[in-house]
Amino acid sequence: MGERADILGVLIDKVQLSQIESIIANFVSRAEPHQVVTVNLDFISRALRDPSFRDLINTSSLVVPDGIPVLWAAKLLGDPLPQRITGLDLLHACCRLAQGTPEGIFLLGAEPGVALRASRALCGWYPELPIAGTYSPPFGEFSVEENSLIVDLIVSSGAQYLFVAFGCPKQDFWIREHLVELGVPVCVGIGGVFNYVTGRVKRAPRCVQNLGLEWLVRMMQQPRLAKRYLINDLPVLTRVISHKLLSAHGVNNAGQQSAGQLFTRSGGLRRMTPRE
Repeated sequence: MGERADILGVLIDKVQLSQIESIIANFVSRAEPHQVVTVNLDFISRALRDPSFRDLINTSSLVVPDGIPVLWAAKLLGDPLPQRITGLDLLHACCRLAQGTPEGIFLLGAEPGVALRASRALCGWYPELPIAGTYSPPFGEFSVEENSLIVDLIVSSGAQYLFVAFGCPKQDFWIREHLVELGVPVCVGIGGVFNYVTGRVKRAPRCVQNLGLEWLVRMMQQPRLAKRYLINDLPVLTRVISHKLLSAHGVNNAGQQSAGQLFTRSGGLRRMTPRE
C-alpha cells in the first residue's frame, strides 16, 4: 500500500474508491490473509484510549476512512485523505469481484437471521454471487468451542471474502486473533452494514452524508448511539482542533511527535504481513 495519513497516531490509507477493487483483487490473487479496517471517529477515539487497538489498525493491510468527520480531521491536520470509503462500499466492491466466480463470500455476525437476510438481498443485486455461508453466533464472549465452530465453518466454506459484524472493537480483534488460521484473503470488520443491506436501518440521503451529518440520522434511528457520538467521538475533533492550534502557534517538541512518526522511526511497529 502507498502513503498513509496520520490522525493523532492512527494511520489511514490515502486511497480512492476507484482503486479499491484492484487492491482487493490483488489480496485474493495472493491467496494470503489480509485484514481490512474501516475507521470512523469511534475507532480513533478507542485507539487513543487503547494502544493495542491503535496498533491493530496501524498494522492492518488496508485501512479506509469511513466517515466525513475523519476527512475533516485529516484535512485540519494538514494530511488530507482523498475520499470517504465505507464498509458498504467495500462489501459492494467484493460482490462485484466475486460475482460469477467460485470465490465465495461469508457473512458473520449481527442479530440472528440478519446475515442470512443480508445474503439474500445481496443475491438479489448480484444474481451470480456465490454465498459461501452465513452465521450469527450468540452475543457475549465466545467460548473456546464457539470460536472453534466459527473458524471451522468459515474454513470449510472455502470463502475468499469474510465480513464480520460483531461491532467495534470485538470484530477487529476477533479477525486479528484468527486471521492466519482462517486463511481468508479478505477479512473486513463491517459493523452494522448488514442492517443497511436488509433495510432494517435506512441510510441518510446522499446530501446529508456529504455534509458529514449521517451520524445524526443514525442517532435519531438508534438513540443508543447517542453516548458514542456525543461523549466518545466529538472529543476527537476537539483534540484535533487543539493539536492544529498548538501546531499553528509553534508548540512542538520531541514529546509531541505524532505516534505514527515515532513508530516508523523506531522500527518497533510496522504493517503486518500475513506470513508474520
